[in-house]
Amino acid sequence: MAMNWDLLKQLYLKNNQASQLYSLALNLARIQTLAQNGVDRAAAKHLVRESQFFIEWTVPTLDLEVEIDFATELVDLQRLLSRWKLHWEEQWEDESKRLAIVKDLQSWCDLLQHRCDLLTHAAS
Repeated sequence: MAMNWDLLKQLYLKNNQASQLYSLALNLARIQTLAQNGVDRAAAKHLVRESQFFIEWTVPTLDLEVEIDFATELVDLQRLLSRWKLHWEEQWEDESKRLAIVKDLQSWCDLLQHRCDLLTHAAS
């Protein structure tokens, strides 16, 4: 079954920024779990692609006068995901490369969680 990216985009953009970033962090955590266990390469690759879309949809909504550093970080994550996706099968089959992905993902999850916490506290 094909993914309806337009529908997903509409639903994603209806959420506030904290929820959007939480969705991205959740995807990265899912990829991390799959990579750590070396299971379901195809699902993990799909989550990489979905995460790329989340970033693509999020960055234009940021106030670049205030959030340029964060936007730059998201673009860096986008490039990292793209590099992984280009050689996904090779990286997935090599346990040391897969574990490096797991480590990188943990850093990104931590960064996104911190950002979500900041947004949640600012809203309250």
